[in-house]
Amino acid sequence: MSDPLLTPNPRPAVAAYYLRAHMYTCVPRQIRADMAWMSDHGTDYLCVSVLEQDLFAARENLDLITAEAERVGMRVLAVPSRWAGVVAGAPKVPSLFSIQHPETWLRDEHGNSAVAPGVSGALSSIHHPATYEFFTASLVEMFAQHPTWAGCVFDEPKCFRVDTSEAAIAALGRDAPLSAHWRAASGFFGRVAGFAKERWPDKLTLLFQEARISAEERAIAAATPHLDFYGLDGRPWGRRADSRMVTADAAQESGKDKVLLDGRADEFIRAARAQPGRRAMVLIENHNLEASMTEPLRRELPRVLALPADLFCYYYYPRNVAEPERVMRILGRALRRLRSARP
Repeated sequence: MSDPLLTPNPRPAVAAYYLRAHMYTCVPRQIRADMAWMSDHGTDYLCVSVLEQDLFAARENLDLITAEAERVGMRVLAVPSRWAGVVAGAPKVPSLFSIQHPETWLRDEHGNSAVAPGVSGALSSIHHPATYEFFTASLVEMFAQHPTWAGCVFDEPKCFRVDTSEAAIAALGRDAPLSAHWRAASGFFGRVAGFAKERWPDKLTLLFQEARISAEERAIAAATPHLDFYGLDGRPWGRRADSRMVTADAAQESGKDKVLLDGRADEFIRAARAQPGRRAMVLIENHNLEASMTEPLRRELPRVLALPADLFCYYYYPRNVAEPERVMRILGRALRRLRSARP
């Protein structure tokens, strides 16, 4: 008997990650060409990264991208990026809020506040009231500026970790187990998503995590309240191919068992659909591809797009790709096959 939680969805939606495109150099005809390609390949949503400073320094550029996306029938999803250091997104920069509010900083199990110095710098603690207030105030400002946006994506939250800040100890105690920190992180995003749902009932809320997290963390995060979608991101192949891609490059996602196939995405899909009304999303990490990775992508991408997800996301001309045109041709053909297979 087939697993009802893994019954293929006949009408998966498709979203394009369009991160940091046209933020300072902004060429309207290039934006129109990008939107035409995406629309022609069956893309329903455009995902744009939004730094804190984009709310006062890039509004016009985001308005132009939004107008061109909506002109071809796509809706826009925001990817809050590096807000308070507790979400990913692009680029890898410190949070202005966290820099200005050291009293909010998360501390790791050793009491160190320099938790991610090579990525986001210090992270703000989800237990400090100012962090929640900052998140919700930023959402209010963002949707006031861009009222037609369809919702927001919480990309790889970084706060599913031990926090020994004073605020965390006051909330959880000094010796709280790791699972208590995971539940607190889920609770934080549940509060943020709940705030969004109360204020904008029609806005979508999405959250995804890395494919390689533990089953216990996945179960806790998948139960986060007020989410429309839960899922994962990972490399578009299986463990065997990934095991051949181990490198000494710490920035290379491949070779670290962060994969979508061999049952990994299925586990996240089950976890998402175990929550009433929740749908499952898959972000295909077709970025950071060395030339030797193009063929595994070509070979395995059809299997990835055959996963029973409700939403597939892909990167449009992403960073660090050795053969960008070939990769986009492979992706384009696969997306068109997915579109033609829809009833």
